[in-house]
Amino acid sequence: MNVDVEKIIDIINSISNDVIICGHKNADYDSMCSSLALGYFLKQLNKNVIVYIEPESIHKIKYFNCDYLLYSDIKTNDYTFIAVDLNRTSRLPSNMEKYYNDANYTINIDHHNGNTTNANAILSIPDISSTCEIIYAILKKMNFNINKLISELLFTGIVSDTNLFSNNTSPETHIIVSKYKLLKNKIDSEYIINKFYLEKTQNELEIISYIINNLRHENFYYSVLDMNKEPFNLVSYSDISKKCIPFILNREDIDVLMIIMDYGNKMKGEIRSKNDIDVSKIASLLTGGGHTHAAGFANKKKLNEIITITNNFLEDINNGNWIDKKNKR
Repeated sequence: MNVDVEKIIDIINSISNDVIICGHKNADYDSMCSSLALGYFLKQLNKNVIVYIEPESIHKIKYFNCDYLLYSDIKTNDYTFIAVDLNRTSRLPSNMEKYYNDANYTINIDHHNGNTTNANAILSIPDISSTCEIIYAILKKMNFNINKLISELLFTGIVSDTNLFSNNTSPETHIIVSKYKLLKNKIDSEYIINKFYLEKTQNELEIISYIINNLRHENFYYSVLDMNKEPFNLVSYSDISKKCIPFILNREDIDVLMIIMDYGNKMKGEIRSKNDIDVSKIASLLTGGGHTHAAGFANKKKLNEIITITNNFLEDINNGNWIDKKNKR
């Protein structure tokens, strides 16, 4: 059932059992920070909250000192499951799908197109910058005191998911992070931007260098990473997506960029654009989805099939068979 912010607030207030909050696998900062912000908020409402984040990602959020919200050993049979920042249950960590399916009640809060979760209550706002921005809207509607911790979490998620406010950003997004909203709590925005967005590990720098030196050009630019080899297998999928790819897209001649990650038994890809081309439509042809300027996919197709499908889509656009994102298809 699709619901609005007011209805999701009614549902949250009525929760009387335990709450499990979980974002998508290979979690990015929007997923982790929206989960933690929602968990902290529910904790203040005296709810018994369990926030699950994959163990390999926990080190990324040590800065926020939210360990008391995190549980890897879940022991409850009576609970509401809140899935955040995902539009289909297959994006849950594999060990959490059972908890979702066995929940007494399910809630989904997300900002991606094409929601197929079939949760009991779905709050989906695809035109918004991030799930963190949706959490902000819920907290403000409930007149919750947005303190420094919440501000840090929401700011981090928004910065990451908007590629430092360069895509999927509305005037409201800028207002939310302004000195009148999140920044008024004197968060260290410069540190957060550097730590969680600009700062790179040696492996991430090597991946950026590899992509730049191995770009191939058809109707779009693409590069293929062998995820069974170093340094690619030393960096998480989300970090390649959020910390490496945006810097490649800065090259002036690139309008559409696809980074294909070859795992041997499957292909995963990230697609970006900085023009009117809606790359979520390309992703949908490759069993994926996403936003206008940022989308992804996972499938078992061969590389040449992925390239052909993408080339054909872009040729159709050039021939006028597809209309831009504002006019739809």
